[in-house]
Amino acid sequence: MSFNEVDPYHTEPSPRGQPMTSDLSFGRFVKVRRRALDLTQEDLAQQVGYSVITIRKVEADERRPSRQLAERLAQCLGIVPEDQPAFVLLARSHPGDTRSQLLQRVATDRPWRPELRPPTNLATPLTRLIGRQHEVRVIREALLDRETRLITLVGPPGIGKSRLGVAVATAVQHAFPDGVFVVPLASISDPMLIPPAVADALGIKGSTGQTFSPTLIDFLHDRRVLLVLDSFEHMLEAARLVADVLTACAGLKVLVTSRAPLHVRGEHLFQVPPLDLPDRSQDLTAAAALGSPAVELFHERAREAMPDFAITDANAADIALICANLDGLPLAIELVAARTRLLSPREIVARLGHRLALATDGPRDLPVRQQTVRRAIDWSYDLLDPGEQILFARLALFIGGCTAEAAEAVANAHDDLPMPVLEGLAALADKNLLGQEERTDGERHFAFLETIREYAVERLAERGEEAAVRDLYDAFHLSLAENANKHIADNQDQQTWLDRLESVQDNLRAVLEGYIQRQAAEPGLRLCAALWKFWHIRSHQTEGRRWISLILQLSGPRSDHIKAQALQGAGWLALDQSAYDKAYLYFEESRGTFRALSDSYGVAEALHGVGIIMQATGREEDATAAFQESLDLYRELGDDEGIAWSLDHLGCAALERHDYEGAQDMLVQSLAIFRRLHHPWGSAISLHHQGLVALAGLQPARARDCFLDSLTFFEGLTNGWGMATSYEHLGYTALTMNDHRQAAEHFHRSLRLSHSVQDRDGLARSLAGLASLAVAEGHLERAARFFGAAEATADASGIRMNPVAHFIYQRDVAAVRDELSEHVAASAWSAGREMPVNQVMTMALAEF
Repeated sequence: MSFNEVDPYHTEPSPRGQPMTSDLSFGRFVKVRRRALDLTQEDLAQQVGYSVITIRKVEADERRPSRQLAERLAQCLGIVPEDQPAFVLLARSHPGDTRSQLLQRVATDRPWRPELRPPTNLATPLTRLIGRQHEVRVIREALLDRETRLITLVGPPGIGKSRLGVAVATAVQHAFPDGVFVVPLASISDPMLIPPAVADALGIKGSTGQTFSPTLIDFLHDRRVLLVLDSFEHMLEAARLVADVLTACAGLKVLVTSRAPLHVRGEHLFQVPPLDLPDRSQDLTAAAALGSPAVELFHERAREAMPDFAITDANAADIALICANLDGLPLAIELVAARTRLLSPREIVARLGHRLALATDGPRDLPVRQQTVRRAIDWSYDLLDPGEQILFARLALFIGGCTAEAAEAVANAHDDLPMPVLEGLAALADKNLLGQEERTDGERHFAFLETIREYAVERLAERGEEAAVRDLYDAFHLSLAENANKHIADNQDQQTWLDRLESVQDNLRAVLEGYIQRQAAEPGLRLCAALWKFWHIRSHQTEGRRWISLILQLSGPRSDHIKAQALQGAGWLALDQSAYDKAYLYFEESRGTFRALSDSYGVAEALHGVGIIMQATGREEDATAAFQESLDLYRELGDDEGIAWSLDHLGCAALERHDYEGAQDMLVQSLAIFRRLHHPWGSAISLHHQGLVALAGLQPARARDCFLDSLTFFEGLTNGWGMATSYEHLGYTALTMNDHRQAAEHFHRSLRLSHSVQDRDGLARSLAGLASLAVAEGHLERAARFFGAAEATADASGIRMNPVAHFIYQRDVAAVRDELSEHVAASAWSAGREMPVNQVMTMALAEF
């Protein structure tokens, strides 16, 4: 901004509607300038590094800023360097000084010119810009940088590039004394028409042909002008023209909006992001939802359609879900919000599977391509080469994205694309129809916004390829899961393969759903058999059990062997959630099938599950016999991993019999094998069980070390159950060491993690641990409440604990009942039992 050449107050009306002719005050200048840049007082205070109160006093002319503050204000308000002395002088002036007196006291070669705002053809938007303050600020600062000549705002259709470009142009208008001009290019079909369009926007004549004419170059040569070239994506072959005119005109800057970069030297790209969405991880209130720009935009546009529309605590979650399903795209949100004339938010949610049909009937004063989301995407799709259009359609089934390998397998399985897949992916990403990111494993990942993916599904159906592409899509993910299962079982880069399955979960779910719809039992069971270890290790038990149950109900043909493998997985997942009766049935059916098939490996694996359930239900001798039979089978098969697991289970059986020496011997053998196999999951479990033996053997320091070592493995595996149970037992260890602060911290972590993985047993044990901590601290009524909550959380069979925790539990329950009156104990106990889980969580975190 040129301070000497700008008078934003020259025609500002006074309160009585008359032009203001008195000299401006510094505070009023700062206020109007801040508003022109779309900054709040809080924004400006943050930028200059002073308090909001200071900014308010400066704008009210109640405080004369220091030189340091004035210099910071000059920088943050975009005052060009040559005019900053005048700005600082005005800031430090006394009330009696006039502006002309001040400016005359500043050494400058350029006299004050009191003309109106710089010339422009910028239109005044009819609605305010929501949620783009940060973007406006960042792009404005970049445009005001002397070294920056060309900025391109890129993003997918409907992201709001044009609107943002106008806002930025308005914010920097005073930095370009010779004008800011928008050149709309959407209606132009021939690059040769760009120079005349620019000339027309500037109000000059004589520019024709494929290059900028001498008349146009001469006009721009020594002027400080900003050109906004709007919707450049279909004119990319004319990018060289932009570079040529920038080279010839040193005072010119260009702001481009486009769905693809220009790819010329000196271009600075700014990726326009979707609007921020509310955090839906917790119960959402209306106030919290409205803190999100996406919801704020929905609210404002809905009120335009229906003035009495309001966001309430009752509908906030639905509106947040709508905005999330629309990918935070401003155009889509605006169009769907207008539907509140006819549909409630809950009814809109029910129609979210048809986003493109909902997002129609936009304002008639918008360009045609922006009146529906489909037309906006049509515009981009029509600009693709034929091969790019084919690839675009064939990627439609990928939910949440894919790797280049997956795209190759599904979209080019028959090598019929006219270009390499990687080249096509790069082209779609370059044109902002496909997002891309580099994952932590270093692999590049490509993904559609869901709104664009829905459009791609339509194009795939139009091509008549949906069934063929779906077969390839299903086959790729089934092969991926079976390959991953092999590596997980063989302990080859176990963490890497678990992460890979985690990253494609949405696609795996889609494949399973498709199998269910088509009654494809055999491939469905194969996929469940391949995934159950992943679900088991990564604490996705509830989801895994659901899928296996649904697949088992299918009537299509299936092999007994695959069914037995899936049943075994169902058994382990049910066992993880203490559903012992169901787990036993799964394991027994699996064992019977494997015996009939003479599959010794399958029998041995099923015996592990059967033995653990016998152990959990008090049948210790039967459990030990099952584990021993399993060990014998694995030794006959020469299966080291199976041997290690059998030894681990036998060690736990010895622990239950209080044979601590025998338990430790078995577990040490088990850990040695797991370590030799580089088996992180087995090592974590074995170390944890050694910690339980040490805790039972009154060796708390050794127990703590074992639990910490196992926790490290569980964290590496991202296993929520393992982390939760490690913290729980670290809490009991700290309790036995009289370290109450550490015990509280560990129990809190265990409580949160158990809640996150929906482990009711873990929740109950953590609450019981906190109750025992309350007893240790002398808070018996609090302890009674937590014991009651723990009982209510556990299932009918009670709280299953290791021997030491169980001893502490029984001792402390007795203490509460003995030392409190019967009435007080019963009342506190009942209060705990009746508390909802969320209230119990809040109480636990607040009271310790």
